[in-house]
Amino acid sequence: MKRAATFSLFYLVCFLGLSTFFGCGDTENTQDLITEQTEDTHNPIEVPDDWYKTKDPILRNNYFRAILIEQFGDIPEVRTIARYQRKKELGRSVTIDEYTAYLEAVTHLWPSERNQQTLKSHQESREMYETEDPEVFAKLFRKQLIKQFGDIPEIDILVEVEKKWMAGEVVMPDESLRYAYAMFHLFPSQETLRNLQQALALKAHDDAHGDA
Repeated sequence: MKRAATFSLFYLVCFLGLSTFFGCGDTENTQDLITEQTEDTHNPIEVPDDWYKTKDPILRNNYFRAILIEQFGDIPEVRTIARYQRKKELGRSVTIDEYTAYLEAVTHLWPSERNQQTLKSHQESREMYETEDPEVFAKLFRKQLIKQFGDIPEIDILVEVEKKWMAGEVVMPDESLRYAYAMFHLFPSQETLRNLQQALALKAHDDAHGDA
């Protein structure tokens, strides 16, 4: 097998891309995945220099796994990364727990500042969406937005309205309009533009009704 040192770091980084799509998982194909994952475990394979060009996703993943084993040994983190990448290669959905385990494994093997920050941000985001406490949610949500946009007034508007919704409190029309403006300012898109237009129309209707 080719030594890992001959392998370009650039392609490893590309193969380990952290972007993902979450889903409920593929329970019907779990046994197939387990069977595929056990292949080539005890049979070293010759890894070509251009392994990343391999069209067969199973074979490409086997090459990738072999390279990691050559570099780190057949350890749990290597198996976690290879199993995650195999599902991605096959177009299968991954759960939030699988993605978390993948990020932890990547950070364990490559403890760079960037990987540590990616894992930390993911853990904070997960905690934010799993909490049922409006105050905890608001604190974490605000921290995430400030990290992305800086400490600007629109962030306080979003956080306060989201906290009210989570707590089951009433959001007044003026607050909804400010929220729509803030959303469009931070996340400009056709959808946020439509929401802003609807909020403006609703506010105009309420004003006219109030004057009647």
